Amino acid sequence: MKKILKIILFIIQGVLVFIVYGALTTASVKNIEKIILVEQFKNKAVYQEQLSTNTLKFYKVESNEQMPAFIRQNGEIYPGNIGDILVSVEASVLNPLVSNFVSFFAGGHAGLCVGEYKDNDIVVLDNNTIETSALDNTGDYCQVYTKDYWIKKSIYKEVIGLRCDITYDQKMEVNSLACAYIEDPYNFTFLFDTINKSYCSDLISKIYKKVGINLNKDGFTTSIYDIIVSSDSYISYYHYYDNDGVRHIYYLG
Repeated sequence: MKKILKIILFIIQGVLVFIVYGALTTASVKNIEKIILVEQFKNKAVYQEQLSTNTLKFYKVESNEQMPAFIRQNGEIYPGNIGDILVSVEASVLNPLVSNFVSFFAGGHAGLCVGEYKDNDIVVLDNNTIETSALDNTGDYCQVYTKDYWIKKSIYKEVIGLRCDITYDQKMEVNSLACAYIEDPYNFTFLFDTINKSYCSDLISKIYKKVGINLNKDGFTTSIYDIIVSSDSYISYYHYYDNDGVRHIYYLG
C-alpha cells in the first residue's frame, strides 16, 4: 500500500512540475514576443517634429489606415479609436510581489474603445471604453469608463493599442456587442462560470469571437499577452513615459 501511495505522490509531483514548467515557459515566450512586437513597431516609426512638444513626442508609422489611432479631445491625446483594444502589461495590485507575478504570467488590464452609441439607458461616447475590473471602487462588473486613466503615468507607464483587421460595419457591431455586456459581473475564478461572468481580457475575447476573430488561440484563459501576440491583432498605437515624464506616442498614420 505504501508503495502505491509513493507512486501516486511521485506522479502528482511530476504532473505539478510539468504544469509549472509549461506555464513558466509559455509565459516567458509570450513576454519575449510582446517585447519584439513593440520594438518592431517603434523601429518603423519616424519622429514628427512639427507635432511634438516638450512633454509630448510623436512618432508616425506609415500605413494605409483610414481610422486614426488616437483622438484629440479637450487638449488631450487619448489612445485608440472605435473597436481598438487598449492593454497594459502592468498589473495594478497593491502587493509588489503579487503585482510582478501577475504582470509576468497574465499581464495587467484591457479595455475596449467604443464610439458614440445610445440605446435605452446606455449612452457611450467616442472617448469611452467598456471594461470589467475587480479593482474599481464603483463595482465589480462591466461598465463604461473614460480614457482619462489610460493616459496617467501614475497608473500605466506603458499602453499598447491593438487593432483587428475588420470592416467598419464589424467595428460598429463590436461596439454594440460590448454595450450588451454592461453590468455583467466580474469573473473572479477566471476558469468557471465563463458564460455569465467575464474578466477584462476574457471580455475582449468574447466580443471579438462573435465577429469571427479569435484572440485566444490556446483555448485556455485569455491573458493580456494572448491578445497582444495573436495573429489576428496588430499594434496601432503605443506610448510610454520616460524618466523625465515625457510621453512618447507611436501610432499608425
